[in-house]
Amino acid sequence: MNWSDDKNFLLEKAVLPEAASADAVMGLLEQEECLGCAGLWWSDIPAYPGETIGCIGSFRASSAEACEKLLERAEKMLREHGATIVIGPMNGNTWRKHRWVVESNGRQPFALEPTNDHAEQPLWWKKAGYAVLSRYSSSVVPLDGSQVTNERVRGRLQAHGIVLQTIDLDVFEEELRDIYELSVQSFSQNFLYTPMSWEQFFSQYQSVRAGIDPRYVIIARCAGKAVGFVFGIPDFLALREGRNAALIVKTLAAKAERAYAGLGNWLVDECHRRAYESGYREAIHALQFEDNTSLKITERFGGVVFRRYALMSKTIR
Repeated sequence: MNWSDDKNFLLEKAVLPEAASADAVMGLLEQEECLGCAGLWWSDIPAYPGETIGCIGSFRASSAEACEKLLERAEKMLREHGATIVIGPMNGNTWRKHRWVVESNGRQPFALEPTNDHAEQPLWWKKAGYAVLSRYSSSVVPLDGSQVTNERVRGRLQAHGIVLQTIDLDVFEEELRDIYELSVQSFSQNFLYTPMSWEQFFSQYQSVRAGIDPRYVIIARCAGKAVGFVFGIPDFLALREGRNAALIVKTLAAKAERAYAGLGNWLVDECHRRAYESGYREAIHALQFEDNTSLKITERFGGVVFRRYALMSKTIR
């Protein structure tokens, strides 16, 4: 099949709502049938040493041939806007939807997990010249009521004045502001980190507020200041579909100072304990960067990887 240039259109963003932040939306059409679409980002993107990033996200293609043609057209446009490397699938930055699923044991998807529009997409991208840039994984952790943090570590942290408090949804904005400031500090050295404004952060979490169970969002404070937090949410996708649900441990952060050593373990322990007492028998440690120290915490809790993900890249100089 051949596509002529006049059958490749820049589309209105309303056609692909999840790419509303994109600089452009591209579609590949054949006889009025959409065979693929993607959002393109070339402004407000992460920094990358020695390169200028262009991002392809919200990507869908009906076949390997459509995938190759759409990527070719997207790369051309990104190159015209100064990109020297393409990274995807990523909706502009890592705060938004990104990653392909590249390995799975067949466990059904969990809430807020990225999924492939077609199982073969990573292979199609690889055929088009893309290689894995970074890897991630999700692990399942059995909950049996036992704890990992020993009493000596817990006692030291408590003696330092650290207390664990459940998020107060009556002052949600103030609590979320503390989580935001700690996130900015803790994640600033992460791979492909992009600063996010408070307004953007608040909007993102406000959209899932209805699904928050405050028992599983725990903030560690010392002298009133937030020094760590764990953000857990019920797997509302499994609940909606009538499946056995796990508690998703979505985000964990703690100040890196020596005084707070072991705080991450304690926060996860407390989140697991509350989940177990509420009837959960599994937790999911979700979407962890495979070079991240949080994986060590997952290993201590006996986590077993059930899904792996990847970001891919291609140089287009």
